[in-house]
Amino acid sequence: MKRSNYISILLLFLNISLFGQNCVSGYVTIEKPNQWDDKVYLSKVIFEGNTNTYTTLPIASSPLKKDGFFKFDKNLFTEKNHIYKIQLNPLTAETKKRLSTTIKNFRLFIVSKNDTIFFNKEEKLFATYTTDNNADREWQKLKNFEAKYENLTSDFDTKKYLLETKGYVKDSLQILLVKLIGIKKLDDQNLLDKDIKANPEYYISLLKELKSSELESSTYAYLENKLAILNQQITTQKYHISLWTNGVMLIIILSLTLIKSRKKVVIPKPIPLSKQEKAVKDLIVCGKSNKEIANELFISLSTVKTHITNIYSKLNISNRQDLLLKK
Repeated sequence: MKRSNYISILLLFLNISLFGQNCVSGYVTIEKPNQWDDKVYLSKVIFEGNTNTYTTLPIASSPLKKDGFFKFDKNLFTEKNHIYKIQLNPLTAETKKRLSTTIKNFRLFIVSKNDTIFFNKEEKLFATYTTDNNADREWQKLKNFEAKYENLTSDFDTKKYLLETKGYVKDSLQILLVKLIGIKKLDDQNLLDKDIKANPEYYISLLKELKSSELESSTYAYLENKLAILNQQITTQKYHISLWTNGVMLIIILSLTLIKSRKKVVIPKPIPLSKQEKAVKDLIVCGKSNKEIANELFISLSTVKTHITNIYSKLNISNRQDLLLKK
């Protein structure tokens, strides 16, 4: 066997051994080493509840070899997928200033202790890498999808972005951790609250799925807090609407009661009796019969009866007994 073949086999064996021990490794190319720290730092990423930022929990550092190689042992990572960050820190003010414009000195990725990530040796820091972690691969797909929205303009269509991103996150991505990242991207665009209110069932279902998964609770605590706050806001809003409705109803009832209490009872004025009717009335009170009244007033019996009918109507009575009581 040729010597070159032996070397290839040896290199392959070394690579297998390297990946077997190291979870995260690779190279960084530094143009001016004196402007940078000589270590790569590894941190665990924790999303902060109710904000669009995250915090990092330092885990370890790896010294850079002369060729720029670094490595982190798999024992530094957990069995479950989580988001991590590697970073190279600048030493000079000039380099720090350039970080916000031309240089990106860190990279976020998803990994577990059962996976391997290898950063390729390129001009830019942590530019590209290979990984066998499915969640991280899905994350890269999401990043590529969102790249076209990086340079937002005044005519940015929020509805289109919401529909496309929401559809991609919900339908295309099947890995929970990446769904969380996509949801956080919606929040960065101030679209998450709107989407939760429009699709509460989806987010409640997603939270149940997250709780029943093997993901660490700190990973989805952000979304859980978000849902709790929005649910409280909705409950408070409903409570205020209920108070307002009850208040309006109470005002209406009180107004109607007041109007009713102020409404005057109109007592109809009695219709005055004619002179002849008054004479008939007085005779009735005196106990005279109809015939006696007719003889005394020199009128017919039928005329007496007509006068009596008119008297009953005007005085709102129905018989002689009522008339005697009214005298």
